Amino acid sequence: MGAFVVLGTLGYYLLGFMTGKPASIASCLYMTVITLSTVGYSEVIPVARTEIGRLFSILLILTGVGVLFYALTNLAILLLEGTVQGAWGRWRMEREIAKMSNHYIVCGAGRVGEVIVRELVHTHRQVVVIDRDAEKVSALGRELNVPFLIGDATEESILLAAGIKRAAGLLAALGNDHDNLFLVLTARFLNPDLRIVARGNHPSVVNKMLKAGADEVVLPETTGGLRMVSLMVRPAAVSFLDQMLRQREVSLRVEEVSISPSSSLVGKKLAELKLPQQWNILVLAYQQGDGTLIYNPPADLELKQGMTLIVMGDIRKVDEFRRLAEGG
Repeated sequence: MGAFVVLGTLGYYLLGFMTGKPASIASCLYMTVITLSTVGYSEVIPVARTEIGRLFSILLILTGVGVLFYALTNLAILLLEGTVQGAWGRWRMEREIAKMSNHYIVCGAGRVGEVIVRELVHTHRQVVVIDRDAEKVSALGRELNVPFLIGDATEESILLAAGIKRAAGLLAALGNDHDNLFLVLTARFLNPDLRIVARGNHPSVVNKMLKAGADEVVLPETTGGLRMVSLMVRPAAVSFLDQMLRQREVSLRVEEVSISPSSSLVGKKLAELKLPQQWNILVLAYQQGDGTLIYNPPADLELKQGMTLIVMGDIRKVDEFRRLAEGG
């Protein structure tokens, strides 16, 4: 509408000079406004009374007034359907996602996706959820107070809106292998450095997903079978892990902490940190530069930059230790 007002004003102004009946910008603007609003007081400028001026007015009415009525009709529909609030909410959510970095994108809000989102939220990770099912993803997003997007996670535009360029990882938990495979391929193309963990339903899809760009592929049926065996032969160990994951008062988790080059911990011995005494944190293992895991590290282990410690402790204490290890 602003464009039509400007074009109408300039049109009357230029036609005035062309016909030798010039008018001021203010008069041309007034003529444009009363024409578009269909008030129609009179032809307030001389050029509007000429043949070419009236042809221009007809063109302005047919186009400008049509656009005005179309805009007003759509606005009425928005108000009647109550989607203005939804549009405002989506805008706020998009702004919130635009501020996020090093977050995790969960694609799929089904049974597996819901468990993933709850665990990420419980361990204080930033997360964005994507799913086609508007009712399901919005209910989960509002319950856990996390941003969500309604749409097809395999589309580039949706992944870009979720901030995939700035994300730390993506979890592909869609319902079928074909969608997850295409999602992995698209995500790897958009962000080559992204860590991707994908869900697979059939063992035959594992190699395909790894070749498409997934870092890890999880088969829920295989994981479920291993858990059943564990419950049979080592029930106490499984009970301990279950309690660790289900407790809400104390968020006990096994986490990894990387030693950055700027950290004050570089060069110190593991015993000097007094993690069990001061932080109530146990160091279970550490990862060397070549990826090899060494279990039960000795107390005289010297911490080096790039080293990753596998620790167990309360998530809040681990977060504090992680900030120290990262040089924060």
